Amino acid sequence: MLCSLELEGRVGHSPSSEAPVKEQGMHSMKERVGKVLAGLTLALGMGSGSLEAAGDWEILFDGSSTDAFRAFRRDTFPTGGWRIEEGQLRTVKGGDTVDIVTRKTYRDFELAFEWKVAPGANSGVMYRVSEAFRSSWHTGPEYQILDDDRHADGRDPRTSAGSFYALVAPGNGTLEPVGEYNTSRIIARGRRIEHWLNGEKVVALDLDTHAVNTLISRSKFARLPRFAREESGHICFQHHRDEVWFRDIRVRTLPRPEVLPTAKHHNRLSAAEEAAGWKSLFNGRGTRPWRGFMRKEFPDRGWVIDGDTLRHESRAGGGDIVTRQEFGQFDFRFEWRIAEGGNSGVKYFIMEERRGRPIGHEYQLLDDSGHPDALRGTKRQTAALYDCLPAANRILRPIGEFNESRILVEKDRVEHWLNGVMVLGYALDGPSLQAAVAGSKFRDVADFGKFHRGRILLQDHGDEVAFRNLRIRDLDRERP
Repeated sequence: MLCSLELEGRVGHSPSSEAPVKEQGMHSMKERVGKVLAGLTLALGMGSGSLEAAGDWEILFDGSSTDAFRAFRRDTFPTGGWRIEEGQLRTVKGGDTVDIVTRKTYRDFELAFEWKVAPGANSGVMYRVSEAFRSSWHTGPEYQILDDDRHADGRDPRTSAGSFYALVAPGNGTLEPVGEYNTSRIIARGRRIEHWLNGEKVVALDLDTHAVNTLISRSKFARLPRFAREESGHICFQHHRDEVWFRDIRVRTLPRPEVLPTAKHHNRLSAAEEAAGWKSLFNGRGTRPWRGFMRKEFPDRGWVIDGDTLRHESRAGGGDIVTRQEFGQFDFRFEWRIAEGGNSGVKYFIMEERRGRPIGHEYQLLDDSGHPDALRGTKRQTAALYDCLPAANRILRPIGEFNESRILVEKDRVEHWLNGVMVLGYALDGPSLQAAVAGSKFRDVADFGKFHRGRILLQDHGDEVAFRNLRIRDLDRERP
């Protein structure tokens, strides 16, 4: 990873006449790569989001050839800084410190690779890199590679291994001990980016969103006009003067994601969105998809349609409202605005008949700077799984403005998103959630934290809160 002193970038190198690395016979590596590819194909799927139409895997490094690579801004491979050793592509410490890039460029792709580092080492993999600029990091976002325990960058989660370097910290990932190989994946499809580490999705975000743009504006990338804006480019492996090893590098192209045009007015779905399975839960005119909790009808007070919002008035009563339909696996997106000092929440897996109380998993909505609940810890702040798991990488709009949120339940995994960034991911009935529930106010609620099916609830917490653009995609109906 480039340190802050290197903001101006390394000087670009002119083409050289260096000879390519000689092939070193590690034919057994090809057999191992084939087995890995077969296993990976079975492992991929829903977690990556509609990869069924992906292209065939292209092997970039099989342990014996570097033909797929050259030096950044050079025509040949930098033999003085990189070499093949026992089927591994490794940096040469003290050698020619130059990054290597794929000869081809990639737009929508999935990259899989394995890596290990020497004690205290630092490196990275950048993507959608343009050579029109002096350094690879001037345009390419980076998957951080690091010895978290021994390198100073490991002290900041935003620059730890697996991070969207310097911007978004990884969550839920586990590193192998230094000297052992980690398995990583980068998925770039349209403006959606995912980083995976040892089988876990640790970063997910949408470029060109409020949170990501805000993070960039506060970072060393703020004065780089093309950073994270290239739609296609080279994949780059960084030489950061340290010893790092790579193997089993492969890539496959992904189908271009369908761009769903949004309606010109709030609370309206476009024809393309409706065709893709989205359903509006509020059209700006009526409340038919909702009713009161444990009631047959919508409350006659407390909740009002105000302009283009469904708003709960402060101290007006009315109670919680729930969807008439139950959901198991779903993608729920909504916008919300909380009043100063306000508290509310969006709950899911609400089971009226079974529990008789509005208890469920809650996406917390809060004025973090003005409500005392925020002082009780991160597990009660905005976007947390209330009282159980905290959210990270949160960028909130000022009080009085609308935030964009998303709750995704797919198979046994749940994700909370805020303003374009996944801020929390957890496994239903997983050990981390079980431990969190055991230490929460839900410890005595039967089966809390296990996979359920239920209604979605908008909370009446006594404070003013407004919602709009409530839309859901029922993923259960899309399963075979």
